[in-house]
Amino acid sequence: MASTSANLSQTVAHAISFLTRPLVDLLPASTLTKLQMILEANLIPYYAPSWDVKEPLRGSGRRCLTLSPDAAPPRPIYATCNAINIPWSRWIIALGGREFDFFVDPGCVSLRLAGSHGSESKLVTVWADELPSPAVHTPNPRYPAQFALPRKTLSQQLSEADAEEDEQLFAMIADHVRAPTWLTPVVDKFSTSIRSTSPLSSISPTSRCSSRSSNSSSGFSYETSSSGSLQSKSDYKQSRRERARQSRVFIDTSKNEVTPYDGGKTTVLTGGVMLGGAPKAAKKAPKQQQTPMTTCNSWRSVRV
Repeated sequence: MASTSANLSQTVAHAISFLTRPLVDLLPASTLTKLQMILEANLIPYYAPSWDVKEPLRGSGRRCLTLSPDAAPPRPIYATCNAINIPWSRWIIALGGREFDFFVDPGCVSLRLAGSHGSESKLVTVWADELPSPAVHTPNPRYPAQFALPRKTLSQQLSEADAEEDEQLFAMIADHVRAPTWLTPVVDKFSTSIRSTSPLSSISPTSRCSSRSSNSSSGFSYETSSSGSLQSKSDYKQSRRERARQSRVFIDTSKNEVTPYDGGKTTVLTGGVMLGGAPKAAKKAPKQQQTPMTTCNSWRSVRV
């Protein structure tokens, strides 16, 4: 199959030929040629956004042009009428003076005539890229009112294609308006946190400082169950360094009186020793005065 642009130009050329053929006897040749060029320039941008060679029926409803003697024509044809200065009423009368829907699909040009007195509409193929079926008769396009052979299969396909497009559109809208899946789940209840105690505080209850420091340092650790904490306490085993430290350090909490120490004072506070002022400088021993040696003290005789 030809490319998209080539297929679009070929199909639009057949559509323009059908629409302008009744005007051959009404307009000069130069005016008719100008009308065809302007109409082609207006129809190609109108059909291009929904043109798909692989799926000819997709978007056919948007490409449909309803031509009626009682209403203004669609925008591409209305702009062409204004450029050529030809009234639409004269053009539609040349086309048969009857309302019909004009379909231009990839590789196919067709029209649908409304039935009279409640009868079914008639769908007629004007041009097709492939050879038409023997059951389909293509009469003179100059007289569209005489077309009488319906083709229901194409109408059903068009309806199904439009319904499929509507379903896809509503599915896209539903994807945008539905609740997002990335929201954080909401938890109604939270597990109660159990503060774990330090093994050192449970072993040496007399040491208040170590108990407080261990509780403050382990206040942010949590256990999943109370049984796990009991098992961790029972399974705890002191290291060699901790056992040596406890056996070497002894704190007597009964001594809390002030004791003088080298001119200063000390106070026993929870196992810590706070020194007082600096010790006084040691007194220097006085120097012995040496008596000057006299002649009497000397054992040597003085010679004159």
